[in-house]
Amino acid sequence: MLKGEIKCSDIGKLIIKYINFDLNKKDTLRVAIHLRNCPKCMEKYTLTLKRKNELKKIFIEIEKKLKMQNEISEYMDNECEEESRFIIEAMLTCDNDYKKEFEDNLKLKNLLRQASKGIIENKKMKTAQKIIAKRRLEKYETEKFLYKTIPLFQHLRRAFAKYV
Repeated sequence: MLKGEIKCSDIGKLIIKYINFDLNKKDTLRVAIHLRNCPKCMEKYTLTLKRKNELKKIFIEIEKKLKMQNEISEYMDNECEEESRFIIEAMLTCDNDYKKEFEDNLKLKNLLRQASKGIIENKKMKTAQKIIAKRRLEKYETEKFLYKTIPLFQHLRRAFAKYV
């Protein structure tokens, strides 16, 4: 064993810190020496680094999707600037992900309108109940409660369960 080298049992605790550059110079050097001389730990390091990069790609995709959802929501609510509006309209014509997201938001918005219309027009409700239900639905619409994320159908059912 080289001087300053660490054991395989200790490497598991240090790999993440090594990958994230959170070790001091001395420990970084010790881990690097160990990884060069131990194929088993090098394989563990490679797998961990691969998983970290895969997760990073997933998070980048999630951030991209959330940004797209927010842009489309602002576009649908006429809250974006003219320049942003032009860019979003261009994206809607050429990007299938934008088209799909726009269609999903449009379906949810129409579903909300239909449900609110049905709730308000329900003849069994008293006038006071109709007013309260209408105000609650307007509150959800103004807060864009139903357009913020994709998996909304479960939330939609819960929200309307209070009124039906």
